[in-house]
Amino acid sequence: MTPVALVMMIVAIVIIWGGLVFSTVFLIVRPLSAEPHPLDDHDYDRYPPEYEV
Repeated sequence: MTPVALVMMIVAIVIIWGGLVFSTVFLIVRPLSAEPHPLDDHDYDRYPPEYEV
């Protein structure tokens, strides 16, 4: 393999595995909330209170 191909392969491997490690660490540090968002019950983001259906 040429040196350019090796560098590109190393860059691609670092991007893919680095993203996996980063996302895993991020989810460990800041886990997803188990409770629903407060606007989910009434959908105020789509229908303001004055237009309740």
